[in-house]
Amino acid sequence: MCDRFLQKWKLWVRVVLAGILTAASVYSLSAFDMAGRTVTVFDGKTKKVVQAAADNFPDVLRNAGVRLGKYDTYWASTDKPEQGSIIVVERAVPVTIKEGSRTKKIYTAQQTVQGAVNDAGYDWQTMMPLEDGLGKVKKDMVIHVVPYTKKVSVRTEKLPVNYVKWYDAALGAGEEAVLEPGRAGEQAVTVEEYISDGKVIRSEVVRTELLDEGAEGSLRVGSEEDTVGRVLRMKATAYHPTDGDGRGITATGTKAGRGTVAVDPSVIPLGASVYIPGYGDAVAADTGGAIVGNRIDLCMETFSECYDFGVRPVEVFVAHGG
Repeated sequence: MCDRFLQKWKLWVRVVLAGILTAASVYSLSAFDMAGRTVTVFDGKTKKVVQAAADNFPDVLRNAGVRLGKYDTYWASTDKPEQGSIIVVERAVPVTIKEGSRTKKIYTAQQTVQGAVNDAGYDWQTMMPLEDGLGKVKKDMVIHVVPYTKKVSVRTEKLPVNYVKWYDAALGAGEEAVLEPGRAGEQAVTVEEYISDGKVIRSEVVRTELLDEGAEGSLRVGSEEDTVGRVLRMKATAYHPTDGDGRGITATGTKAGRGTVAVDPSVIPLGASVYIPGYGDAVAADTGGAIVGNRIDLCMETFSECYDFGVRPVEVFVAHGG
């Protein structure tokens, strides 16, 4: 009987001790968590990293020695103090609001001019600041507010012609000559105008819609900068794919046909893309014994085309980089 009682008593002691130890460990862990939360406070240019035991931000700030004035405010990165929370204190500054001959002095923690105007009790839908509404509020600044109405209008604007530029060594630096005039595009521009006392005091583009993209033009220019290629003046002849050995295979191994031209590789690299007015786009894919220097041979589809073409001067537009 005594032995059984003693065993039960020992077991009871163990349970009680275990409970005490568990409660102590929970309390210790909870206390560690509360004291171990790191919170960063930004107050102007001052930064404080504190250990937060409080469960609300006003107490965290008070315990950190940060005092808020009557009009000061703050915002935090979390709903309640947590590990890594950030608190940003915004200090109120004096600002004067002028509406005609009337003035009103307020203290505001707002960061923008429009925010300060709102703090002063003005309806942003009928009153607006003459200063930039998104500008930063500064201590002792004066903000002028005026009544306004808003008007929305749509106007059509011409777009500048986009010109492709070709380098022409025959032109001097800064000179240019139009190859293709191009055509200006058009866009519809929706504008909001803010009107006070019969005058437009501010306007903002709120929407643009492309109506006509226009057409690209091209220029010869005397400077190589921003050009897509160069212009060469050459003597041109024509040949048929069966000329030569009759196989119709070019020096680069391709099949000759319209759009294939023979060149001197020291003048126009093999593989280069070229354009010849009156002939069209082509690839420098062939060579010829008589094609030396500023000579070019254009492949035609029929012998009659070759005869009709004969020998003539042409301009050859050679794209940079092939």
